[in-house]
Amino acid sequence: MLVPINPPLDGRTAERFPAFMDGLATAQTARERVAELLRDEIAWLDANRGIGEQALIYEACIRVLADLVRLRWRVIRRGYSYALENPSETMRSRNIAELVASKMAIRDELRPVVEEQRSQSAVRAFTDKLERGTRAKRSVRELVADPAELDGRLTAAAAATGDGRVDALRSALRPYLQRATGDLDEFTGIPLRDVWRYFRYGWSIPQTPVPGRQLLYLVRDAAHPRHAVVGIASLNNCPLEMGETRETYIGWHRKAISARFRAAAPAGAEALGAELDWLLARIEVSLREVDWTNIVTEEEVSAPDAHVVTRVAMIAERFAARREELLREIASGTDEPFDAASWAAGDAPPVDDAVLRLEEKASANERMHVARRQLVAKKRANAIGKLLQARIALTRHRKGLLDPALTSLTLEVDEVRSAINIVVEALKARRAGANMLEITTCGAVAPYGRLLGGKLVALLMMSPQVGADYRAAYGNPSIISSQMLNRPVIRDNALVYLGTTSLYVHGSSQYNRLRLPPRTFAPDQSELRYHPVGETRGFGTVQFSPETSRAINVLVSSNRAYKDVNSVFGEGTSPKLRKIKQGMRLIGFNPNLMLRHQQRRLIYTAPLWDHSREWLMERRTDLPSYLAEPAAFPDATEAIAEFWRRRWLAVRLDGQYPLSGGDGPGAGVWRPDASRGD
Repeated sequence: MLVPINPPLDGRTAERFPAFMDGLATAQTARERVAELLRDEIAWLDANRGIGEQALIYEACIRVLADLVRLRWRVIRRGYSYALENPSETMRSRNIAELVASKMAIRDELRPVVEEQRSQSAVRAFTDKLERGTRAKRSVRELVADPAELDGRLTAAAAATGDGRVDALRSALRPYLQRATGDLDEFTGIPLRDVWRYFRYGWSIPQTPVPGRQLLYLVRDAAHPRHAVVGIASLNNCPLEMGETRETYIGWHRKAISARFRAAAPAGAEALGAELDWLLARIEVSLREVDWTNIVTEEEVSAPDAHVVTRVAMIAERFAARREELLREIASGTDEPFDAASWAAGDAPPVDDAVLRLEEKASANERMHVARRQLVAKKRANAIGKLLQARIALTRHRKGLLDPALTSLTLEVDEVRSAINIVVEALKARRAGANMLEITTCGAVAPYGRLLGGKLVALLMMSPQVGADYRAAYGNPSIISSQMLNRPVIRDNALVYLGTTSLYVHGSSQYNRLRLPPRTFAPDQSELRYHPVGETRGFGTVQFSPETSRAINVLVSSNRAYKDVNSVFGEGTSPKLRKIKQGMRLIGFNPNLMLRHQQRRLIYTAPLWDHSREWLMERRTDLPSYLAEPAAFPDATEAIAEFWRRRWLAVRLDGQYPLSGGDGPGAGVWRPDASRGD
């Protein structure tokens, strides 16, 4: 696939651009040369910042292009213009050598971005400080196990067999799960969160801040004198845009809803009616979660028509325009007095200060505070308008949906398809942020990786200890839900589902065949496992270095008369992705094409109960004991560790002992520049 490159350059930047592109074309297989070309252009820009906005456009443009070339995109010259050719993944069936080569290629592609992050002065200062230690704090290196020391602990187990080996392993390796908070590590005095961050810099992909809910974990080995770090994990909010594969698996996709209707059709109108009633009930639940004041009346909600929907849409547009006006004033840096009372229209939806204060990020000034009120009002009107539109469509097409002979045709009517999508989006918004987490980091630290420590870390993410920590940390009012209803809303935050992606699409090993047998830690616990359900599209921003992201942010901020992305709740998903897309458009690139990095990954789902999907679809309300009351299972983590010892570690010793021999000095020792991945 060829992507035309036509940045809006003129004057001196337009004159320099062809030489830069020709240089990239000849340096595509030499990353050092790409970096040299980029350094030369940045040096020229630093000496010529007087050219104004052209400097910002040119810097964002050349940084994006350099990152993509390092990711195997090819520069093609076409007469007086240029294009990029997107690399494609064509090999589907691979032998072992090809799989290893594929993994190394992915690491090589990401290495420049990772190395750039590690070379940042702040990161170097951080890692150096933790490694040096101080009078009050010991070196973080004391939390890294020495392979020879670990060998010594494993000697008796390696010599034994069967149950005798498992018995010996209980004292040789004693893993436990520790949440990485601001508390100090008892052995080094270093904040646990900093310990986690230190080891994360050893991963194969860059460390980037993730907004929203987050749980960080260290897996420690109590058999080590200072409880060495076995591995680390991070859990974050699941993205609302999960992709068709995962959404269909859960049931949160129009195709999944339509499939249920088609499956019910042979049973007749009653079965179809149950499906339609479920959709209408979800609309009713969603409407009751929004404060309608000054937007619609009870009568309009009960019997909406097109005029009501149009009027509500106009209300949303009015508040969007008012917010934009305020943001423009903020961007202009005006010091004119601000009369907040003049913006408090009597017909505006009420937005209490109490629900705005739920967000930790305080308003920068009074104008921003009022702008946030306009944002909340707009979101309420938008939500109500969409839900009423869906109610009208489903009511209008009720006869066709309940007639088995017409069901399939009716499901393909545009407004029916739109109505189902609206219901699904409302359902996702209610459940995804409260009852699901995405495993964004998961792996072992050397030398434990050779003992399948990565599988241990992944299994421990299924422990009720994680669910209990999640309930304790986030049993507070939901920010967006509270703003929509205009009063504190505390959702049931039972953790029922985990999702993740592998680093490699071929030959992923960490999650393969990974399962917990029934009743491992609770009488009503069913078999839990990581299910591969498909592949990602290879779309995102991981390929762009921090400096590239910074250059794009500067361009976006300078180009717009106001900041539409302020990283506050309610503006939309993934602020970083939205800023990158805006920047791509400003430099003349199609973001839907340029963000396809082709590093596809396997998608894994890990429902924590047989009926997690029905619960997330609000087709069930009951929960098993270990999800409803996870704190009541304090021994679950050890039970999972015991299963790992027996199923994985005991077998692994036959091929990986001793850890300190065979590969030369330093083999298996963790280092900050070690590549990590499953």
